Amino acid sequence: MDRRLFIQWLASLGVTLGAGGIPGNAAAQLLKPGSAELTQLGVGDSLYHPTRYLFIADSDSYFITVYDINTAEQLALLNFGIRPRTVEIARDDSMMVIGDYEVSRLILYELESRTRKDIDLPSPLYQAFFVPQSKLLAIALRDQVGMVNYETGEVHIYPQRFDSERRNTHLYAYYNLLFSSYSQNYWILDEDKPQIYRHSHLEPHDAPWETIDLSAHIPSGSGLDDGIASPEDFMVALTTKDGSRGLIYFPEDGRVLSTGPMHTSGSTYRPQVVPYIDFYSRRVLFSDSSAHVVMFDLEKSDEPEHYYLHDKYHKNFSPRLFRSGWLESTWILGGDKGLILQSYEDPEDSTYVQSPWAVVDMWVTGDSKTLFYTLDEGLPMVYRHDIRTREALEPIRIRGVVMGGALRMGTNNSICY
Repeated sequence: MDRRLFIQWLASLGVTLGAGGIPGNAAAQLLKPGSAELTQLGVGDSLYHPTRYLFIADSDSYFITVYDINTAEQLALLNFGIRPRTVEIARDDSMMVIGDYEVSRLILYELESRTRKDIDLPSPLYQAFFVPQSKLLAIALRDQVGMVNYETGEVHIYPQRFDSERRNTHLYAYYNLLFSSYSQNYWILDEDKPQIYRHSHLEPHDAPWETIDLSAHIPSGSGLDDGIASPEDFMVALTTKDGSRGLIYFPEDGRVLSTGPMHTSGSTYRPQVVPYIDFYSRRVLFSDSSAHVVMFDLEKSDEPEHYYLHDKYHKNFSPRLFRSGWLESTWILGGDKGLILQSYEDPEDSTYVQSPWAVVDMWVTGDSKTLFYTLDEGLPMVYRHDIRTREALEPIRIRGVVMGGALRMGTNNSICY
């Protein structure tokens, strides 16, 4: 049995590897700074340092490893007994949430005191959004949404269900939740129909949900896939399920902007990248799987700008996710075969960072200067890039996970993520 399968097997039994490869127990565990010993949680220093501590989750096992980005020192190895497929950290509080779509509960982990609270749910957790300046956490379950008060443990689940007649498995959600953090608006994207369902947590809980029909803007009649909502309800950027176009919806007046035709999937499911809204809610980015990027600069025009990256870079480059950085001067697109750093203002000012493997996740520090990213092959590493100079920095060799996956910190440079 190879190492990856061995660790997955141990994880399935709730066992962790301690120092020297010795099996430990199934409780969340801590590696003391400067020590090679695993000790029980509840002893030692806080894990709350939003600008320094990087959490790296591994979806192939139960582990989350924690590193100090200033020293590249491993601080903690956490195991909550579930696969951390959903991991989020509050931007203004010391709380982390962990969920797994095979388990009907969520785990709240207080980073300062390193204490854990489990909350049972009617179905598994798929998405979570912390509400700023509150103790609230918006959640998306298999076919319902709700709100958790993580201070009191109170859970409110809306009775409305967002499901599909096509359901043939319990391990799937047929909608995506977008959440506007300041207005506390839920935006439900229906995978089967070109419709959005909206409701605010600030409205009476029994108030009807608003239905927004986008069929007039989607010639293919496709349902909706994924998107992002600006925090203050200025706009919602979303993509169609068939990947044929991206849309920007403005709730105030109902106006809709379209990318125009993008990749048409045909018989192959090739969705678009999740759209990206910059810090100032000024620029919106879309990309299909063939590296056709569309950007709207709303201060200049409602007309889109087009970038055809296959004409300029590797033909096998296939985008996966957007980020931006260095004071919103540069957008970043990661995917198969590497990543691209591109100036917002100058179409000719771009850098292609080639890789034999695919980017799994990216994170930009709160000062917007440094990009962290993980790859799906090779040694477990967190790679680093200086966004200002576009030069590679020394990567961090990570331990305790089979392969680095999702990256999280208590701060970043985006108001939409």
